[in-house]
Amino acid sequence: MEQKLAFQRIDTASILEEIADRGLPRNAGTLKIPLNFIRTKLWQLAELAIEIDDPRLSLWCCQMTLFSCADPKSDDYDPKIFEKLKEEIFEKYDQK
Repeated sequence: MEQKLAFQRIDTASILEEIADRGLPRNAGTLKIPLNFIRTKLWQLAELAIEIDDPRLSLWCCQMTLFSCADPKSDDYDPKIFEKLKEEIFEKYDQK
């Protein structure tokens, strides 16, 4: 029986921005620095995912909208490219 993978998208950049700009008291602005550090590390993780070409990690990066082609708010977003990438990831994931 073929198992379908569920795909849920999480807008990581917006979540971090929401926490930094609206979720913190005004006097807790120093927390923006660690949030920006986390954002930077997540984008480095996305670069590594591309480099090592691991389907599970790539799928996770797509779900977290760390790839610009998977982020509907990005200028680079292209539904056709994103669907093709998703199919390739699912195909590789099924082979593991």
